[in-house]
Amino acid sequence: MACTKFDSSIDDIPGTGATSPNIIFILADDMGWDVFGHYPGISGTKAITTTLDSLASTGITFTNCWVNPVCAPTRASLLTGKYAFRTGVGGVQTQPMATLSSSEVIVQKYINAQTPDKYATALIGKWHLSTGTQLSAPENFGIGFYSGIFTGAVQDYYNWTQTSGGVQQNITTYTTTHMVNQSISWIQQQTKPFFLWLAFNAPHTPFHRPPLSLISNQSLSDDPMLINANPYPYYLASIEAMDREIARLIASLTATQRENTVFVFLGDNGTPIRVAQNPYKSNGTKSTLFQGGVNMPLIISGKNITRKNVVETALVQAQDMFPTFAEIAGDINTKYQDGISISPLLSDAGAAKRTFAFTEQFGQSAPDSDGYAIRNTTYKLIHLENGTEYLFNLITDPFENTNLLSSQLTTIDQQNYDQLKVIKAGL
Repeated sequence: MACTKFDSSIDDIPGTGATSPNIIFILADDMGWDVFGHYPGISGTKAITTTLDSLASTGITFTNCWVNPVCAPTRASLLTGKYAFRTGVGGVQTQPMATLSSSEVIVQKYINAQTPDKYATALIGKWHLSTGTQLSAPENFGIGFYSGIFTGAVQDYYNWTQTSGGVQQNITTYTTTHMVNQSISWIQQQTKPFFLWLAFNAPHTPFHRPPLSLISNQSLSDDPMLINANPYPYYLASIEAMDREIARLIASLTATQRENTVFVFLGDNGTPIRVAQNPYKSNGTKSTLFQGGVNMPLIISGKNITRKNVVETALVQAQDMFPTFAEIAGDINTKYQDGISISPLLSDAGAAKRTFAFTEQFGQSAPDSDGYAIRNTTYKLIHLENGTEYLFNLITDPFENTNLLSSQLTTIDQQNYDQLKVIKAGL
């Protein structure tokens, strides 16, 4: 399926209907750099992502964007602009550590309180931040329309439970397709600027064969035994299917809508260990604080993104998306809670950049993986609950093969270790 390049850089022009930019934020579930073709130094078989490649070529790809090692804390960070230790959402296995307090102000509500244009807001897809009895939680937080997967994942991509308006129903349409169908329908009903948060379940387990119409490899079997024996081709296929459905979503927009929309794509955490590829397979994947668990693809393209086909190495963390979305929508504040807007970087390579990034994981009952990671532009420190620490020079050792703490630190190594400790203590 061909995908055209999307040039969405025109200014507001009277008579076009253009107002504050629309925002389409697409969140992939369990998709790391090892399966996406835009990170230097990673080879191997990658997913076919024609649409994402096109968005990258007309915008900016951030290669140092940190999220949390698992999905619920990342989602809470994106929604609130706060670190996990402030929201209390640090993991997914125990309910208290994956439930967002109703007192939190989420970005959709903030935007409509702080900006001149009142946005239509929707979250279509995975929520995973409330207990099973709080089926109207997304709407209660201030999201105008919610429909999707309330819990962590579907049991079957072709037979799953949708929650919308506090009501659950069985859906037999392919999950990725259904979410895009709903997104298209919702956008077509809007008459003012909109903020769509499309949180795919893909490519999260269960591994499966997507509809053949959405994938290139027509020889893939739908035999569960074959899928289980070699899940990687199916994992890649689910990413390709998602990519094609993103193309369908973009194609459904009117020319005016496309020209007035900012497109943002992000992975919520790293690739699962069963399908992770080198260099991350042996050095930490999803659920770890190593790069394969927390450093994810971020692409921003569209309205007012004047830097084209750019790879940006500036540090970004999940919390930064809150003030970034708000600034795109017209908020005058460039900082919020623990986030710093990266909107200036979308048009100015010389804009100020954050000096450190921080992430963490807790509540997983796993002292050998729970802990925190903090980095500056060169060094990264991991501190685990069991006391183990790692220090890496990410410039010379981007895939974390050599723990500098295993031998005597040089003076510069020690200075950076001490600096990172001081920054952490000040959070």
